[in-house]
Amino acid sequence: MKKILIVIAMVAVSSLTYAQGQRGQRPAPPTTTEIIKTATKELGLSEEQATEWKTIHEKYADDMKDRSTAKEVRDKIDTELQATLTENQLETYLEKKKKRESRPARGPRN
Repeated sequence: MKKILIVIAMVAVSSLTYAQGQRGQRPAPPTTTEIIKTATKELGLSEEQATEWKTIHEKYADDMKDRSTAKEVRDKIDTELQATLTENQLETYLEKKKKRESRPARGPRN
C-alpha cells in the first residue's frame, strides 16, 4: 500500500512539474509566407499584391528583430500593406485588424 501511494505521489509531482514548465510559452510568430497565404485567402490578394506584400515584409525583416522599434516598424509595414489593397480589400483588412486588436493580449499569466 505504501509503495502505491509513493508511486502516485511521484506521478502527481512529475505531472505538476511538467505542466508548470509549459506555462507562459508563446507560439512562434507566423512566417511571412504564412501571413501572405492567410491574407491571400481572406482578402483575395492577386499574385502581384502577394509579391508586393512579400517585398514589404522582407524590407523590414531586420528592423523587426529590434524590440525597441518593432511597434514603429509594424506601423510602417501596415501603412505600406494597406496601400497595395483595393477599397474592398482594405475594408475587410481594417475589419479584421480591428477584431484582432480587440482580443486580449496573449502572454504569460501572473
